[in-house]
Amino acid sequence: NKATITEKVEHFVPDHAFADFHIDEKLKKNIIDKGYTTPTPIQDKAIPHILRGLDLVGIANTGTGKTAAFLIPLINKVLLSRVTPLPERVLVVVPTRELAQQIEEEFKTFSPHLNMFAVSCVGGASISYQISSLNRPHSFIIGTPGRLRDLIDRRCINLERYSTVVLDEADRMLDMGFITDIKYMISKMPVKRHTLFFSATMSPEIRALIKDFLKEPVMISVKTGETSGQVEQDIVRVPTGKNKIDILHELLVQPGFDKVLIFGRTKHGVERLAKELKLRGFKAESIHGN
Repeated sequence: NKATITEKVEHFVPDHAFADFHIDEKLKKNIIDKGYTTPTPIQDKAIPHILRGLDLVGIANTGTGKTAAFLIPLINKVLLSRVTPLPERVLVVVPTRELAQQIEEEFKTFSPHLNMFAVSCVGGASISYQISSLNRPHSFIIGTPGRLRDLIDRRCINLERYSTVVLDEADRMLDMGFITDIKYMISKMPVKRHTLFFSATMSPEIRALIKDFLKEPVMISVKTGETSGQVEQDIVRVPTGKNKIDILHELLVQPGFDKVLIFGRTKHGVERLAKELKLRGFKAESIHGN
């Protein structure tokens, strides 16, 4: 794809303002205090359906505001359930520790003065601290599949008490091999549950998951262009028998490759690549979570 000189931007006109949503007034005040007035497309379309308790599939890129699209109505759901014998509890499953931390931080901005707490359950952090946090009153668990599975197997989490589940960036979780853990967790939840599913893509595997776990879901797609019109894209094909690192080397010695950002799937892969490039005489540094 070659860069485009001009780009037509469609102006989005929402059907709602945050003030229009039928939600708790304290929650509404927190939203206003956060500076939110007009919903993004995914928030505008998804929040009314989630408030009605419908299962939902949202196809949306990262950065479209989908975290608030599910947090706002689910926080409201928890508030309404406090008058019932079994107050609502919500499980949010995400592929990475970083995304779990982002969602937890956003939760904190929506929940002041609501006496509502979330527990983050991710790898790379103290499991004993997470176990003690789970023993305290909480309404949300936000976690990654591996650590959640560990805590479930230790009987620190009883999923029969969680009747709402959010699978965020489900396509990434499938790519990372978490499909078995996801199926296991959902099998431990009540049959009558509220399921929200967010993904950037709609693959056959994603469709199969939706068919297995959601009941007559509302389908919403607000997917935007993946790449700015000012960015040129090329595919570099690796012939059979050739090594990716050798082809990368051939690219990096060409004019125009003076400063290059290379994205890798894992921190271990990034570390290996940086070391290999240094051995080949390139100035390279790795950036990752550790």
